[in-house]
Amino acid sequence: MLSKKNIRVALGKLPLPLQLLCARLILWLESILQEVRASKLKRLGMQEFVASANKFDSSLECHILASGWSLNHSYETIDRAKSFVIGFNFSFLKCNDPDLHFIENASVKDLRFFVNTYQTFFALEKLNVYANAKVIFKNLSELKNSMGLIGTLYSDKAFFIKDRHFRIFGNKGVAPIVAQMCAETQGLPQAVSSVVGLAVLAKMMGFKKIIVHGLDFQGPHFYGRDASEIIFNNGALPQPINPDEGGFELHKTAIGENGVGVVAVIKALKHELKKYGVEILAASKLSPSAEILGWAELE
Repeated sequence: MLSKKNIRVALGKLPLPLQLLCARLILWLESILQEVRASKLKRLGMQEFVASANKFDSSLECHILASGWSLNHSYETIDRAKSFVIGFNFSFLKCNDPDLHFIENASVKDLRFFVNTYQTFFALEKLNVYANAKVIFKNLSELKNSMGLIGTLYSDKAFFIKDRHFRIFGNKGVAPIVAQMCAETQGLPQAVSSVVGLAVLAKMMGFKKIIVHGLDFQGPHFYGRDASEIIFNNGALPQPINPDEGGFELHKTAIGENGVGVVAVIKALKHELKKYGVEILAASKLSPSAEILGWAELE
């Protein structure tokens, strides 16, 4: 039986030129879908966010807030006076006033999507994120997301951004695809992880130093197993864990399929960004990502 996973495995066995051709074809077809879906959001009154290097102070450090446990160790080291902060998903539980905050789910197709949609929408209102940050909806190409629901929930509160989803079918495709992503000048290039896409976006916006918090590949989220207690019952964030405890398995996204996960892509991204004079670092040496990215001396 054909499945997305089986198709990706099959494509990963193709010669690299054919893999890249397939990725380009999918990207082209998806761009048509993007235009259709973006047009609907515009009709519903939603504005598009366009990244541009001349809109932002590129002398600032750009901090990207992921959801791993090490965010609880590193967040307080951010000097907001010299920093531009990008959050996504539930990072608003730690920082409700980033410069940009990205959300990506508006769906009722199954219980998991519905719960995530409701949690996010409720928390953004409760924590006053709209007043403190520019909120942007991404992942328009995800067919699980309903344009009608996005427009109903967010049209007068948030922006949207067009995505460009780069498919990587095997190890041989990592470096050339990451190079294509970094050469992009519009939209939000994405592959494997939101951190990767937002780092490329930061480069597009002109930032030369990117610091990533909470990219840990393993272990719990900074908010624990479930954000519900914090969102609905004013629960406290967990205390920072001791990384020496160990026993954490790698996340599926870290390993990926066909050997292509966050770990492989972030290595290639580090190398590619250097060509543009952009440095990307982990925020804390405690984070496993510091072994790949190095770390900023923030503490």
